Amino acid sequence: MFRIKGERKTMEIALKIIDLILKVLVITTIVDIFLLGLLRPKFSRKADYSKFFVSPRPETVKTEAGSYFEFQNGGGCAGFSSAFVLRYLGKAANGVDTFKEVPYQMKGGAGVPKGISGFFKKRGIKMTACTGNFAALKNEIAKGNPVIVVIRSFVGKNDLHFACITGYDEENIYFADSIKDWVNVEDNGVYYNRVVPVSEFKKLWNTSMLKMPLYRNIFFVMN
Repeated sequence: MFRIKGERKTMEIALKIIDLILKVLVITTIVDIFLLGLLRPKFSRKADYSKFFVSPRPETVKTEAGSYFEFQNGGGCAGFSSAFVLRYLGKAANGVDTFKEVPYQMKGGAGVPKGISGFFKKRGIKMTACTGNFAALKNEIAKGNPVIVVIRSFVGKNDLHFACITGYDEENIYFADSIKDWVNVEDNGVYYNRVVPVSEFKKLWNTSMLKMPLYRNIFFVMN
C-alpha cells in the first residue's frame, strides 16, 4: 500500500511538472509571436531538384563597387540581406539605408522575422516568414529567387544572423553573405560568396532555444 501511495505521489508530481512546462511553453510562444511575429508552417515531402542555383539577372543592380555583394560593418544583417533581394529584383538598395527602414528592431538594433516581412510589405512585395523542413527550403530556392534565412552565427552559439541562400546541391548550401570574414568563394560573377556543408547548415538553421523554442528553420517566401 505504501508503495502504491508513493507511486501515485510521484505520478502527481510528474503531471504537475508537465503541466508547468506546457504553460511556460504556451506563454513563451505567445510572447515570441508578439515580439518576433507569427511563422507560417511550410513543409514538403521531397525536394523537386537535387541541386539548383539562382542565376544573376540582367536587371540586377550591383553595388557601387561593381559587385553583387556588400559587407556590413558591425550589425545590420537584416538590412543587408533585404537589400540583396531588392537589388536582385532590379531596385537600387544598400544595406545601411535599408536596415534603417526595417521595422520592429529589438534593443541594440537586432532584426526580427516580422521586421523583414514588414519592410517588404511597405514596398508592395509579400514576404512571408515561414518555418519548415529542408525539402521545403530547397523548393523555395528552386523557384529562382534568393531566400532569406535566419541562422546561428556559429554552431552552438545563440547569436542570430540573416543571410540569403542562392543555391544548393547534395553536399553544400550556397550563401550571399554580408559578413566578409565568412566569405570563402571569390567574387566571380555568381550569386554566392560562401559555401557551407549541408550538415553544418542544418545545425546553424536550428535556432530553437529556451527563449524561442518553436522558432527554428526560419525562411522567407517571396510571392
